[in-house]
Amino acid sequence: MRHRRGIDLIPEKGAIDPDRGIGHLRLADLADDQLLGARCSRCDHNQWVDRWAIAGKYGHDVTLGDLRPLLKCTKCGNTKGNGFRIGRAHRDG
Repeated sequence: MRHRRGIDLIPEKGAIDPDRGIGHLRLADLADDQLLGARCSRCDHNQWVDRWAIAGKYGHDVTLGDLRPLLKCTKCGNTKGNGFRIGRAHRDG
């Protein structure tokens, strides 16, 4: 699936173990060209987040599973069941 702004929403094959999901990944495990997004389970609001600011606040070794309970939707305020998405920036040329 491709985002309307040209961002791949599915990471490269083999990058994520489908049995474990992405909760075990640390911020330091993400490649420089990967984007981190969050999705609300209630209203399906999606938003890219600044992973470098998150790493500055919580450290590069924090896992996405540890950060998941801290997610709060900016649209509806939901804090239950929200999750992360990983994308890759589209590179032309």
